[in-house]
Amino acid sequence: MNFSFSDQQEMTARDCRQFAEKIIASQVKNFEDDLNLRLDLFKMMALEGFFSLSLANKDGKRDTVRYLLGLKAVAKIDAGIAVTMAVTNMVAEAIERFGNEGQKDDYLPKIAKGTCVPLSFAMTEKQAGSDVKAIQTSFVIDPQDPGVIVLNGTKQFITNGDIAGAMIVMAKGKWAEKERISAFVVDRGVKGLNIVKKENKLGLLTANLVSLEFKNCRLSKIFLLGNPGEGLKIALSTLDSGRLGIAAQSWGIAEAAFEAALIFSRERKQFGHAIGENQAIAFKLADMRVKLDAAKWLILHAAWLKDSSLPFSMEAAEAKLYASEVCNEIVTEALQIHGGYGYIKDYPLEKYFRDARATTIYEGTSEMQRIVISRNLSWKRE
Repeated sequence: MNFSFSDQQEMTARDCRQFAEKIIASQVKNFEDDLNLRLDLFKMMALEGFFSLSLANKDGKRDTVRYLLGLKAVAKIDAGIAVTMAVTNMVAEAIERFGNEGQKDDYLPKIAKGTCVPLSFAMTEKQAGSDVKAIQTSFVIDPQDPGVIVLNGTKQFITNGDIAGAMIVMAKGKWAEKERISAFVVDRGVKGLNIVKKENKLGLLTANLVSLEFKNCRLSKIFLLGNPGEGLKIALSTLDSGRLGIAAQSWGIAEAAFEAALIFSRERKQFGHAIGENQAIAFKLADMRVKLDAAKWLILHAAWLKDSSLPFSMEAAEAKLYASEVCNEIVTEALQIHGGYGYIKDYPLEKYFRDARATTIYEGTSEMQRIVISRNLSWKRE
């Protein structure tokens, strides 16, 4: 494994950082409140190539490290916008990997041009979060028109489900007499797709979270993603990549909180000297830095495995678990270092605190990551 970054990786990280600092940083509150303004931002990000970073190049090679460095740079400025960047890249990659030539020729150029962004991944239901097999959203093949499938059911906690240009939907049904989960690409505005509820969240306020209803939603069979019954395979594979995205977001939030605490500890004076000179604060900062570096290398190692076409499910779970949990620890310590200032909205810590909390929950809770990791362990004696 090469521990240095390529020129292109460093350039992408720099470009994403500069874009986020120039375009996003000063308008975060506006992006939270104005959905049209947010959609304009997403089109800009698409045209900059930020929503296609997870895709393979013309030689078929994927640079996940480059993508995660860019995502982390955006997350340092606003984790909600980074969520959209992560989910859109995740779904675009799934279409690239599992879609037929017609689907790839249709959707991938639209993603690059920003005409169907953001994208959503509609899997979660009330009784089916971590347990993908428990989904109840169903599909049937129309007996009067065998070229059409009909979707019925509800999904919840779907990121940007109300504004997505397209989404991947997981549904259960019979195809060739076997009842299994299949995946479908559903476009914005299709008849029978309704927005039921927009959630009022604690953090990540620049990314909407909604419930969807599919009511006799008719789709051509050409919108089947992959082969019939491959939905579970597509979901689990997609979630492996998605976990790396959450890990990179966690890294970005944590690094932003650490840097804010470091600056504050040098500027804040108590009893005649900077509080960072106190061993109690200095040791907190030291521990935060170690955790940041450990998370970074777990993330980059998993990304390297993926790009080397090696198994990376356990390593993605390790990266997501550790990065998200230490993100919450680092943000909490950074807020503590700020004292009372950390609790007010004039300082960024309260926002980092709210945004960080979701990282141990979505794309698989910490508990689920431990299950994934434990199942990959060998209990046999050597």
